[in-house]
Amino acid sequence: MALRYSIRFSGAGGQGLIQAARILAEAAAIYDNKNAAESCSYGPEARGSESRAEIIISDETIDYPKVDTVDFLMALTQEAYDKYIPDLVSNGILVVDQNVRTNDQATDKKLFSVPFLEIAESSCGRPNMVNIVALGFFAQINDVTGVKYIRQAILARIPKKSEDIYMKAYEAGLEAAQELEK
Repeated sequence: MALRYSIRFSGAGGQGLIQAARILAEAAAIYDNKNAAESCSYGPEARGSESRAEIIISDETIDYPKVDTVDFLMALTQEAYDKYIPDLVSNGILVVDQNVRTNDQATDKKLFSVPFLEIAESSCGRPNMVNIVALGFFAQINDVTGVKYIRQAILARIPKKSEDIYMKAYEAGLEAAQELEK
């Protein structure tokens, strides 16, 4: 059966979710030899307003790059959860920041509640690395593209001389997922 996996990262502008989506799409398309399509939207104010990024990863041609329903939803704000939870398929994977309150719409989902901001601050002292922590978490709990491919894509896209901080954040996300999977 063909793979076609739809992902939505959602939260607030300034959390770096669009960067995370582009890294994930590049990891799949460039390093994992799959097809990927990425699209994004954010409010006119950008920082602090709504932000959404969507990725489709497939082993076949992607003939329609829009996402109607998602297999994986990451919601880092309450507003994002409230708006996008109806689009998550039954038995889909739902990842929320620990401050997001879920409701009965999440009962048939595989739910992870993670303190992303806290992890970013404690692991690398930079809350703006929340997107890379979240990407590490995604990589560990989802096998749609490999951990090593996402690592390669991060290193290819980030500013030179910032590799250490990005890899700390990525590893912290991987470790957070490993702890929850135990």
